[in-house]
Amino acid sequence: MDGFKTTKSYKITSQDGHQLYVEESGPSDGIPALFLHGGPGAGIGQHYQWLFAGTNYRVIAFDQRGCGRSLPTASLDNNTTAAHLSDIELIRDFFGIDKWLVFGGSWGSTLGLVYAIAHPKRVLGMILRGIFLAREADTDWFLSPSGGAAQVFCEEYAEFTESFTFTNSKELCNYFFGKLTGEHEEIRIKYAQLWFNWEGNISRLKPSKLVASQQASKAQIYSLALMECYYLMNNCFIDENFILNNTKAISNIPMHIVHGRYDMVCKFEAASSLHKQLPKSKLFAVDNAGHSMAEAGINKTLNKSLHYFSQLLDES
Repeated sequence: MDGFKTTKSYKITSQDGHQLYVEESGPSDGIPALFLHGGPGAGIGQHYQWLFAGTNYRVIAFDQRGCGRSLPTASLDNNTTAAHLSDIELIRDFFGIDKWLVFGGSWGSTLGLVYAIAHPKRVLGMILRGIFLAREADTDWFLSPSGGAAQVFCEEYAEFTESFTFTNSKELCNYFFGKLTGEHEEIRIKYAQLWFNWEGNISRLKPSKLVASQQASKAQIYSLALMECYYLMNNCFIDENFILNNTKAISNIPMHIVHGRYDMVCKFEAASSLHKQLPKSKLFAVDNAGHSMAEAGINKTLNKSLHYFSQLLDES
């Protein structure tokens, strides 16, 4: 498809002063699709579009508050889940879109689900990857010394925590947040790299031999570590078990749930529990895969889902 060669970029300013960097790709008459990146704090990067190649989607993607090319950079001011929902609606209105497909992975799945619960009539369908429900159990899986990731990647967890003994994930987040917001830049960067490398080390079924922080910019490393820590400290600014308690609102939305069987960042149980409460959803457990969207099995399954929804929505 030639449409992705002519990506257009926009700067949209929110009422509270955040300038959002937004991209529009694909045919102008294609099926509207909202791409929600992970993190929080990861940004859309430069390679998200390859998933949509060969499809007829009009893809809208944006760097969420405080990351990527949105301004101000690494800002926690007015940076909450509710603010992101307002940004999404601002962007939808800007492009004159009535309804769109919501595509999100990891934190993007969390934000996508909360958005759909708040605005179900604006959602044509959902493709979600690496489900994170923002429950205490999900944060513990990722960060707690007794969580799944730490129990499997023991050496990497010791490096992440510098062998310091934390009693739970909240204590770890509070400690890291203090370091990430301290007055000394070298300390902020050091702890951002520790956080970034921990997630990088556990994101694939077969860990990469490359050091994650050596493959990203200093700005991306810092924004991801800061935002993830801040959001997890605050339960992602939603009530405990909010998503599962509100699935009735999205029960009629067609949904594909794609999750790596051996995902160490977001546990498989989250995907299974979500699917059980949404009988119209389809759960695709990807064997031989972890968390990363770049893993072959995840990539293939997401591509099939995009083509499925393309046909479904074209016919509706």
